[in-house]
Amino acid sequence: MAVTQRRIGLVKRGYKPIPILSGRKRPALPGWEQAPADLDAVTAWADERPGELSTGIRTSDTPGFDIDIRDERVADEVQQALLNMISGGGTILKRVGQPPKRLIPFRCVTPFKKMSATFKAPDGTVHKVEVLADGQQFVAEGIHEDTQQPYRWAENVSLLNVAHEHLPLVDGAFARRFIAEASEIMRRAGWVEVGAKNGKAPNVTQVISAKVGGNGAGSSIYGRTALRDECDKLATMPKDSGRNNALNSAAFSLSQLVAGGELQETDVVNHLFAAAEKCGLVAEDGAASVRATIASGAKAGREQPRCANQVEQKAEPDQGDDELVITRADQVEMRAVDWLWPGRFARGKFGLIAGLPDMGKGQIAAFIAAALTNEVELPCGEGAAPQGNVIWFNAEDSASDTVIPRLIAAGADLKRIRFVARKGRMFSLVSDLELLRKTIERVGDVVAVIIDPVSAYVGVGKVDGRSASDVRGVLSPMKDMAEELRIAIIGIGHFNKKDDVKSALLRVSDSIAWVAAARHVYAAVDDPENKGCKLFVKAKNNLAPDTKALRYGIGVKTVGHLAGAKIDAPFIVWHSQHVDITANEAMAASGTTAKREAREFLLGRLEAGPVKSDELVEEAAQNGISKATLRRAQRDLGIKPRKERGKVDGDWFWELPPQRRCKSQREN
Repeated sequence: MAVTQRRIGLVKRGYKPIPILSGRKRPALPGWEQAPADLDAVTAWADERPGELSTGIRTSDTPGFDIDIRDERVADEVQQALLNMISGGGTILKRVGQPPKRLIPFRCVTPFKKMSATFKAPDGTVHKVEVLADGQQFVAEGIHEDTQQPYRWAENVSLLNVAHEHLPLVDGAFARRFIAEASEIMRRAGWVEVGAKNGKAPNVTQVISAKVGGNGAGSSIYGRTALRDECDKLATMPKDSGRNNALNSAAFSLSQLVAGGELQETDVVNHLFAAAEKCGLVAEDGAASVRATIASGAKAGREQPRCANQVEQKAEPDQGDDELVITRADQVEMRAVDWLWPGRFARGKFGLIAGLPDMGKGQIAAFIAAALTNEVELPCGEGAAPQGNVIWFNAEDSASDTVIPRLIAAGADLKRIRFVARKGRMFSLVSDLELLRKTIERVGDVVAVIIDPVSAYVGVGKVDGRSASDVRGVLSPMKDMAEELRIAIIGIGHFNKKDDVKSALLRVSDSIAWVAAARHVYAAVDDPENKGCKLFVKAKNNLAPDTKALRYGIGVKTVGHLAGAKIDAPFIVWHSQHVDITANEAMAASGTTAKREAREFLLGRLEAGPVKSDELVEEAAQNGISKATLRRAQRDLGIKPRKERGKVDGDWFWELPPQRRCKSQREN
């Protein structure tokens, strides 16, 4: 059952598990390549395949980069080369079965075939690198076939901790480049290649280089890499996939680098022609037509020169392909924080507003939207907000009868606010971030994105909100996008159920990663000094000095009429003076006040005798006392629940202990 539960966890995180006999590497399940890998299937394996307690992962969309090298130094070098190639983010995992061998899983959108390269060292030891892809699998959990020891994941972080969408994204061209890089490293170690298995496109770069000659002399690192990538992509394009347009575009972009002094023109022409031969374009269109296409693209590219320094950020010269890109500090332009709400929320950053239900978080968001779209004044003389468009994600409230009335009550310009949703399913910050980027660019002049609540948009069943690595995997790309586009992203969050914790930061959601990622965190809490008010108070702000809290109430305004009935909506009424209190002080004081009120309520109700516990809970709720607070007051007062005497299905009652009842009567 433990194995089944872990397999269910893998399915929920987007993987395709298969059963494998314990201590083996290859599946015994017939037709495992196409067998169902859903919740029903993995549950049935417990009865149908009881001896198969290891778990494999199909690699059609989860390719495994297997560094099957027995020399630790070379294995480390190959791994570092692989990590240096990754540019799009994602969580890096490493599975180890027989050190120093290791496997690193990735994800892909379009399946591709397995690739490999095998080398032999002078001592006869065989070393291999493989990319296990479509039609393959790797063991993720279980006993290793040779060592008879469990497979391990580095830092105890496995696929169960990271949703599939959070793995780095790769494609077939990336895999081929990795095989070529790893082969070169093993060659430098003095090993001799004994065979390669790279599907229909073995080591494209080496094939082209061998055919046309040239080593890129006089070209920059960026230029050589761009040339290799474009040729790799073109050489593997299938028929009827726009190869001619791709050739013209490649010639254009590479000739821009020629004009910028990053590449030699003869290298570009020769390598592109060889790549066109490789994919069959020359045989189909003829050599003259292919060369004319290259010349056309090259002419346009030379007229719009571009160099690597316009693409990369002024990297130091003479860096090897395996080096990190280095930027001197004096070459980075310094700039001031670009504030959205001065001192509270900045553009280019991620911020959070968190609190318990009914604290007015949605109304605060509506106020921010009004300030950004219709020049509504910020409270307590805190300045003005920049004007622009706002994108609004709303998962819990109806836009027509809740959010729109709130926006009107707050004074927002509805023409400048866009509601965004995904067709057919919930929008996901994990998989749909690029769609959001395109929407922001299409709408234009966007200053903020409001996500209410942010936890609803992290991918259904894909992300564990309690897992720091899962949460970081979602928030990091979102933060990068916010900084790049210079927009503020403000998420609405809920407090967790740890009501005995008085730290506002520890009350936000179930993982500290949420507040770690945010540059600003504000809590909406009860005002301990004014029962009719609430506080908007800083829990964290990395970019500004301490800012005093804002006191607010919630008013109601008529915003329209429908069929003769008024449409009323709540809105934030800010008080005119700041409040000198911290979030933790407010929460601690509020908790003390609430507990005192609960104690007084119980003493008053139980003074005359026992009362049904259900009735007490209901009455307490009507008086604004939560069940959890009531329970704490019950324990403090020594109240013992008891069941109605003489009845099997009798009700439960609470009553004061004798000494407490006598004391209460004396005080009265």
